[in-house]
Amino acid sequence: MIAGVTGSLFVISVNGWMNYPGGFVLENGAAVDARPWSALFGNAYFWHEFVHMYVAGYIVAGFLVATPYAWGVLRGRVSRYERTALAIALSAAAIASMVQPLIGDWAAREVAKQQPVKLAAMEGLARTTAGAPEHLLGWYDGDKVVYGIEIPRLLSLFAFHDPNATVQGLETVPPTDRPPVNVVRLSFQAMVGIGTLLAFLGLVFLYVRFRKGRLPESRWFYRAVVLAGPLSVVALIAGWVTTEVGRQPWIVYGFMRTSEAVTGAHGIPIGYGTLVAVYLGLAGAVAWMLLRVSRAPLEVPGVAMSSAPDVPPSRSPESSRAR
Repeated sequence: MIAGVTGSLFVISVNGWMNYPGGFVLENGAAVDARPWSALFGNAYFWHEFVHMYVAGYIVAGFLVATPYAWGVLRGRVSRYERTALAIALSAAAIASMVQPLIGDWAAREVAKQQPVKLAAMEGLARTTAGAPEHLLGWYDGDKVVYGIEIPRLLSLFAFHDPNATVQGLETVPPTDRPPVNVVRLSFQAMVGIGTLLAFLGLVFLYVRFRKGRLPESRWFYRAVVLAGPLSVVALIAGWVTTEVGRQPWIVYGFMRTSEAVTGAHGIPIGYGTLVAVYLGLAGAVAWMLLRVSRAPLEVPGVAMSSAPDVPPSRSPESSRAR
């Protein structure tokens, strides 16, 4: 856990610096007076990226862990083992998914201040607008969003907490300095849309858990949890596409273009191929071990591993043993 946190911490800090570079002075095209700690941890992007990513990690991990147990419930496996696993995984995912919209609001306001062109691409805003509207769905045709649902002034409200605030449009920079709008826009909408659905699912779980003191009984809830696992991964990837493609054409925002950073080193395909081979091997080993465990589950003293399909998920351990 420590290795994972510290390793990803530095990845996120470097990414924050790439989005909002600082900690150095540029003189005659050369970076001087470098201050590494200020560059890594003093930039405006680091903290919201760090918190946003780690909360997303809990959402993804929670729903991914819950997915096979929800599938088990749909198959009739509703023992104390499945209920306990679902309660733990869904509690983490539900709490994190309820917190994430607040962190997302923080991140979006930072983007509006520091990377207004990225925000304009995320929303398909062609021209600088006071009281800018939000468009749900739709397609950017190079001039405006078509086939979308327009909500007046909502973008200004989200970006600056002021419905009359002015939001910078794509027209403020040359076409060569704009990211691919529809890639950024669709990935952003996928992230927000899926995140909203996951938050609603988490709210349903927390309501039933605390109001009625049990797990939800609806099969539709467990079908949704089965889908929530892979969808949470899609949302995570869509979020990274949004922040990385939205920064284009800059690899170091405002200082260095991506085209200037392309490596001329040889052997890159060999390195990537080796990396892929290692991870495929690890994935295969994990799948093999999990299959072996699933065929011979551990017997826990005092816990009945009932598989009767007619037992509702909320049935107590005592009644399960009685059956």
